[in-house]
Amino acid sequence: MGFMDLPVFILNELSSGPYGPYVTQRLAEIQKWYQIYEEGAEFNIEDVGEDNEEKKFTPTELRSKKIKRLINKQAEFMVGKPPDIKVTCPDEEKTDDGKPNETAMQEYLKEVLKKNLWSGKLLKGAKDCFIGGKVAVKVNVTPDKLGIMFVPADGFLYETEPDDIDIISKVILFYCVTPDDEDKTRQRWWRQRYRMENGKCFVAESLHDGYGEVIEGYEIEDRDTGLDRIPVYVIVNDGVSGDMDGDSDVGTIQEEDSWYSKMRSANLDTVRKTMNAITWVSGAKPDAIKKLVNEPGVVWDLQADPVLDGKTPTTGTIENSFSYGETYKDTLSNINENMHDSLGIPDLSLEKTQGLMTSGKGLKMLYWPLICRCEAKWMAWKPALEWLAELLLYAAEVFPGLKSIYGDFQRADHIITVENQYPLPEDEAEERALDLQEVGTGRSIKSYLKEWGGPDHKGMTDEEADAEIEQMVKEMRMLEEKFPGEVM
Repeated sequence: MGFMDLPVFILNELSSGPYGPYVTQRLAEIQKWYQIYEEGAEFNIEDVGEDNEEKKFTPTELRSKKIKRLINKQAEFMVGKPPDIKVTCPDEEKTDDGKPNETAMQEYLKEVLKKNLWSGKLLKGAKDCFIGGKVAVKVNVTPDKLGIMFVPADGFLYETEPDDIDIISKVILFYCVTPDDEDKTRQRWWRQRYRMENGKCFVAESLHDGYGEVIEGYEIEDRDTGLDRIPVYVIVNDGVSGDMDGDSDVGTIQEEDSWYSKMRSANLDTVRKTMNAITWVSGAKPDAIKKLVNEPGVVWDLQADPVLDGKTPTTGTIENSFSYGETYKDTLSNINENMHDSLGIPDLSLEKTQGLMTSGKGLKMLYWPLICRCEAKWMAWKPALEWLAELLLYAAEVFPGLKSIYGDFQRADHIITVENQYPLPEDEAEERALDLQEVGTGRSIKSYLKEWGGPDHKGMTDEEADAEIEQMVKEMRMLEEKFPGEVM
């Protein structure tokens, strides 16, 4: 549903905050960016002229939708392989079974994320953030369920503390439940408000028709959520200090996408106009020329024009040559390259990748600009995911019944870490072999185990490495006692 379709009561609420008309103006831009993402950037079509013959030709309007492909690739590279959200309890004593409570907290988080279809939501949320400039992570906390969702930039408005933009003081979320119904009396708009007061979080919900009238039975006045924080976190894409809206990747490259589509469409028109050879006829009667049909296997019976004293008619063709081909290719390549560079995405077309290295290190070098760009975005995403994990653990303390649903644990001092993963192959076998050769000369066994030991060669902790070395010593002693002397 477009910006102009928003009901008046929503527009009034959006413009009544401290930012006034800027909020509604920004909302219109966000919806425009989503339209460009889905349909491609618009471009001007050249005037075909006033001549009747020219008017019979319809110019091509083929939108490339390259923006959508680039943003999808960026999101897939960044979170297509979901990050690891780990819980560690450094003060918990280790037993023969590891750290039971640390494991229980980890399993609780894992179960919550699994039941919320986390991987798919995270990928879609990243796309929303790149398109609209920001996205909100919202957790619906109830006594018997935890719901995680990402809210696009055109579905919420938030305010922060005057002296700290990292602390949210108010959030308004809204969306149309019936977007395809143009009758305002049958439209249904859901609205939810979160606010903080005296260290407590309150929420109010209501359902309205397109005129803003409350639907009877669907209004909940301010109620205490039981939480000491608003269960919403806003992730801002790029931007500068103090920016609460972020930058849209669509807005960054929409001009290039417009020219890219325009160049391709114009080239198609040129090919359409000149792809066939021009047939010419000389010395034939004008009426006979009008009846000629240009089809395979057709025989023309040409009658001479009497005006030319019986001169024999002649025919021929003029072949077309495309002299601008290299210029077109270079121009389109430059535009395409600029779009890729703007988002840090490597161009992996067959032509560009011929002769390049295909090892893990070679691919990492090829993807290095995109890795750097994603690492910059992770500066905003990692704190958000750490906040999410903390809130999910905290919710189980407010509503203990959640532990019976997602897994029991005892809250303890802990540390949340988020480790992002990129879908790039690693030269692990080669690196492990080289590192193993250094054991006993340039490095210790413990150092090797900490980097390459454990399941899936993901490395061991100090305690795990010490235990493994101790086990190795025991086994060596057992062998020496069983086979004294030289073993053949």
